[in-house]
Amino acid sequence: MFFEGGYPASNANAHTNGRMHYQRRERRQRDGGLALFVQVMPILILVIVSALSQIMVNSPPYSLSFRPSAGYTQKRLTENLKVPYYVGEQFSKEFTGVNLKNVERTVEDDYISNLRNNCWKEKQQKEGMLYRARYFGDTDLYQRAQRARTPSCAKLSEITASLHG
Repeated sequence: MFFEGGYPASNANAHTNGRMHYQRRERRQRDGGLALFVQVMPILILVIVSALSQIMVNSPPYSLSFRPSAGYTQKRLTENLKVPYYVGEQFSKEFTGVNLKNVERTVEDDYISNLRNNCWKEKQQKEGMLYRARYFGDTDLYQRAQRARTPSCAKLSEITASLHG
């Protein structure tokens, strides 16, 4: 039905004359190549756009984690916050001066954003433990929840203090 261009019910009683039915089938066969192309065109467009977008996207010049498979093997620290990040072998040649400062600012922004997300997750886990402990009256779980650390929150507080004071 999809490639024939209609529903079977629409042609059931439309042409009782064999000649009309024959002419319609002949026209359908003649137009079949164009109709098939028109029906496949959206898929072709999606494939082409996807391929072009993959070609045009550049990989970032840094990674916050060591990733040798992607070429990020050289460890560096940002000048301001001393955030560790990894770059490729050609990084020093490509990024100097203002470009380097922009990259380092982006590294620090990404790092702080990751800390915020991780801090939120840690707080959610701690609050969930406290809630379960209160709900079930489990003093052991309550004590563990009270002792639970939030290292991302601590690091975020440390960075915020160094930026503002």
